[in-house]
Amino acid sequence: MILVIGRPALDERGALQGNAALVAVAAARAGAQVEVVGSVGDDHEGDAVAVELARAGIGHAALLRDPAGATPRGSGPAAGPPPRLDGSDVELGLLYLADCRVLVVAEWLGEDVLAVAKAAAAYHSAELIVLLEPQTPEPKGLPARATLLRAPAEGGAAFADVVGRYAAALAAGQPPAPAWAAALAGTGWSETGEA
Repeated sequence: MILVIGRPALDERGALQGNAALVAVAAARAGAQVEVVGSVGDDHEGDAVAVELARAGIGHAALLRDPAGATPRGSGPAAGPPPRLDGSDVELGLLYLADCRVLVVAEWLGEDVLAVAKAAAAYHSAELIVLLEPQTPEPKGLPARATLLRAPAEGGAAFADVVGRYAAALAAGQPPAPAWAAALAGTGWSETGEA
């Protein structure tokens, strides 16, 4: 099973967007069993995210509903602060899920979330994938086997597709180098971020 940590969102048309959702969708399309450990607002958009995750065959038993946060929709200004997702939230969410072969930290949520993810990956002997935005400093203390990927400024959906396919290949037992090559070949995306 692949666990994806992050805050799924919706685009203007109501389709899933954001690294957490798009990586999960790509991994599920590649045949993997996927669960999202994350948060959405306790709002209409949060309901829609849960429905869209279910339609995509993605589990969301560990999806926190934050009444103080607003589920992002589209590229315009948010209706409120983003849903909370800290280390204790992720730790609680992980208690609902007994299996993990690959753990993807789909957005930078701070050192406390990364510490929980590292501990969970070590406990399950799972592969760890950490995604960073271009401006986020590289975190310290990642395990030697962890995959650290920096999202390109452009082409976020294509990048998330590659990451989801990579996670699915790892979950199927492929070593990292062939899994990455298979993910790239399956999408036509290059490491320079161009399709």
